[in-house]
Amino acid sequence: MKVVNLKQAILQAWKERWSDYQWAINMKKFFPKGATWDILNLADALLEQAMIGPSPNPLILSYLKYAISSQMVSYSSVLTAISKPSGHPCVRPPQPRSSLTSEELSRCKVCVCVCVCVCIL
Repeated sequence: MKVVNLKQAILQAWKERWSDYQWAINMKKFFPKGATWDILNLADALLEQAMIGPSPNPLILSYLKYAISSQMVSYSSVLTAISKPSGHPCVRPPQPRSSLTSEELSRCKVCVCVCVCVCIL
């Protein structure tokens, strides 16, 4: 398989339902040695792909969890990706909880879970 970019590699892994371990091995094969995952914005790409659709994608989030635990990505790159201004409800100016949709609340819960996982590791 020829991989053109990081997002394409993540989508290929999702389509083929790779395990997190298999995903990490293949990612290291597809991308050049010496390239750091923080420079390639791996954490940002994973979070972006995980948040597509009505609910967060658990398989892609498992790739992020594995990347954090195996130190493929730094804690700071994950926190930067989470706090990136994108119109995401978790990084908007404060607003009453009742004004958020159920989908927005669900996404906020995932952000909180990712933050907690990062801090615990």
